Amino acid sequence: MNKSIEHSLKALCLSACLLAGQSATADIIDVSGSIASNTTWYRTNEYVLNGFVYVLAGSSLTIEAGTVVKGRPGTDANTACLIVTAGAKIFANGTPSKPIIFTAEADDVTDPDDLAIFQRGLWGGVVLLGKSVLNTPSDIAGAAASPKYDVFEGLPSATEINGQFVNRFGGSDDDDSSGVLRYVSIRHAGVVFLPNKELNGLSMGAVGRGTVIENIESYAVADDGFEFFGGTVNTKYLVSAFNDDDAFDTDQGYRGKNQFWFAIQEPGRKDSGGEWNGERSGIAASKRAAGDVHGV
Repeated sequence: MNKSIEHSLKALCLSACLLAGQSATADIIDVSGSIASNTTWYRTNEYVLNGFVYVLAGSSLTIEAGTVVKGRPGTDANTACLIVTAGAKIFANGTPSKPIIFTAEADDVTDPDDLAIFQRGLWGGVVLLGKSVLNTPSDIAGAAASPKYDVFEGLPSATEINGQFVNRFGGSDDDDSSGVLRYVSIRHAGVVFLPNKELNGLSMGAVGRGTVIENIESYAVADDGFEFFGGTVNTKYLVSAFNDDDAFDTDQGYRGKNQFWFAIQEPGRKDSGGEWNGERSGIAASKRAAGDVHGV
């Protein structure tokens, strides 16, 4: 990569982190298990995810602008990720001067040189699950149900917390809301936790059009920058930068509207600017891959 571009990217990263205003003496708050009541995370703290952290239905997680959230490394279901389940909400309203940053525990967000620019797969990622309509669930029971549901990336369908099957998504409400993500940076994520099952930077399962997804960066992820598993959510200003797989991937009848997507890949990476499937891969054959995405 051209050194001037690399230095510019690192400078931008550092300026964003400094503008976030996190204190060098922030308290470190370990987070694990589930969030079962309305909860707020503050930018004066640093939050560290341990394993799968679920926000449960009927609850909301509010993240203050400028907050840094980190994920511990791990394999299988021990990797750190944040899963906002169907019926739950996240309100992560960053600003241009105080973005919300999700990154690896090893990332010192005040030092642009502590991690290599293409270092990927250091933690899981962010997952939103909703209740909009799916066309082709891969789960046999989910395909036979009314309304149809699917199970996120091969996780156990029967996993139940407080009476909720937390890994399921899908339903009948295309206007469903999972909350707001605005001015959020997701960095160094993406872990293979089951064979051929990976976490992306931002994964969205049946997320409805009542959700706001704007000004999101997915950077140095070991799988896709953004993946839509069905849903109707609309997006604006998404950046997928230097990820290992597709920049933007859609499956299962995604029907949202999008403006101002930008993708840049590391030279020589194997995959595409976009991969758009009508169904889940392997269920049917309708698939289109694009090496370059223009005017999406």
